Amino acid sequence: MDKDSRKVTEEAWLICPNWTEVRRFTKNKNNKDKFFEYIFVDSGIIIGVLGSKPPLMKTRKEIKIEAARKEYQQLITSGWQVTIPKW
Repeated sequence: MDKDSRKVTEEAWLICPNWTEVRRFTKNKNNKDKFFEYIFVDSGIIIGVLGSKPPLMKTRKEIKIEAARKEYQQLITSGWQVTIPKW
């Protein structure tokens, strides 16, 4: 497992190449499933001039941790970058 995949286990933020969308990956710490770990993937759009305001959260999905790692890697490969927390 590479270091970028490990980041998904706690919290990780990505921003798209044209700086219009962000994604936050956070571990679901209240998960009641004893067999699988889950990650919340929150998506938001950048608002304001150059992101002067916090992004507007548009969607949240809960997926298994392995699927979240794959999605994270696919985004990194397609040009998304690690960024600081936005909200």
